[in-house]
Amino acid sequence: MAAEDCTPLQLEGMLGFTGSVPNGLQYLPSGQHIVYPLAAGVVVRSIATGALAFLDPQQQGSNVTCLAISSDGRYLATGHDTFGSAKAFAYIWDVQKAIENCEDGNPSAGGCLVHSLQQHRGMVQALDFSCEGNLLVTVGGQDDNDLVVWDVETGKGICGSPASNSNDKLYSVKWLNNRNDRFVTCGQNQHFRVWEVCTSTPKLHAIDASMGSMRREMHCI
Repeated sequence: MAAEDCTPLQLEGMLGFTGSVPNGLQYLPSGQHIVYPLAAGVVVRSIATGALAFLDPQQQGSNVTCLAISSDGRYLATGHDTFGSAKAFAYIWDVQKAIENCEDGNPSAGGCLVHSLQQHRGMVQALDFSCEGNLLVTVGGQDDNDLVVWDVETGKGICGSPASNSNDKLYSVKWLNNRNDRFVTCGQNQHFRVWEVCTSTPKLHAIDASMGSMRREMHCI
């Protein structure tokens, strides 16, 4: 049988949760659904009914490495890895459409992908939405060592910068709760840095936090 004559299989269920993705199990702001990664995709699950929806980017061999939810619950962002030094993807998903698929009993209906973002080599290590939900910051893995700020509405990169002065691995990025122009990164060798985003320039300005004599490897913010 020729490949074009085959009927694509529809995903009906997913089992398993490893907990290997930091902050990988999260409630949506409504409190009625949870999201969690599973291999290359993400599961949206109703707490009340157990109904599921699947967010699958159809990228073979690309596992989820991180995820974040916008504060208004409108968007979900996922970061992924890839083979070798090829550029990895981050995706922005429409959460409301995923919930509709979940409640309608059509877990694989699709229509949830908003933007595909591709910039970092090897993997996307961490990402986060700004407090107003209009910006997304992504951080590459150790082989990339860059960070990029994206416009959520257009899916276009606004500005970027090397994440550190050395090749230290970054583990986490977090936007401030009440400042749409500030986020923080942390990682190896006492890396703790506050970033100012200027979208009009556009540029990123970094301020290193003084850690004194404290020697720590910080994994989360």
